[in-house]
Amino acid sequence: MKFEKMLRAQSDEIEEQFILRLPIVESEKIRGLLRDKPEKLKRTLKIDLDPLKCEGTVIVGRKSLPAYLKKFPTIIESYKTNIANDKTNLYKTADISYILECFEHPVKKVKKEFIHGYTPPLKNVKKNRFRKTLVNPEETETTEMITKELYYLLSTDLDAVTTRFEILYENDNDENRPNNLQTEMHLFGQFLSSDSDVEIDIVD
Repeated sequence: MKFEKMLRAQSDEIEEQFILRLPIVESEKIRGLLRDKPEKLKRTLKIDLDPLKCEGTVIVGRKSLPAYLKKFPTIIESYKTNIANDKTNLYKTADISYILECFEHPVKKVKKEFIHGYTPPLKNVKKNRFRKTLVNPEETETTEMITKELYYLLSTDLDAVTTRFEILYENDNDENRPNNLQTEMHLFGQFLSSDSDVEIDIVD
């Protein structure tokens, strides 16, 4: 029972937040209410939103404004603090990823995704930082062919009863031949060199 009460208390603390963007006149009116008379905000500001259609209506006083919900390209973290605690502790309340933009008149074509971030450095962030990478089609085809050939060779090696390998060098001179043999013996052992014809059975 105690655990269920804790879960309910935690679920009640989770908030869903979005940024409200109003025209200049209405925004100044709401800002003045928040500063002088915050108790009158509920009677002055009303929001009717349909999350499925991403559309709604915002009523400021007696004026009705069409509103459209848009998605941010980035996530904004929201925090709150306690004034009595001298603002020393911050508590995260939500991740803001939507903005409700209001207009004077209805808009016919509205994009559901916002191309800008919330701050000036994030202007056109979707085009600048999340753009598609340029790919050379010829290199892509070559890479795919090499990958398929490699998978084919590996699959045939798994089905083989015995395996045998041979190391080939581009410049195989008599001077560096002993060094190459020593390197092979160090890597594969004395019975596994490039001159060995011994076949080894692989036991699964």
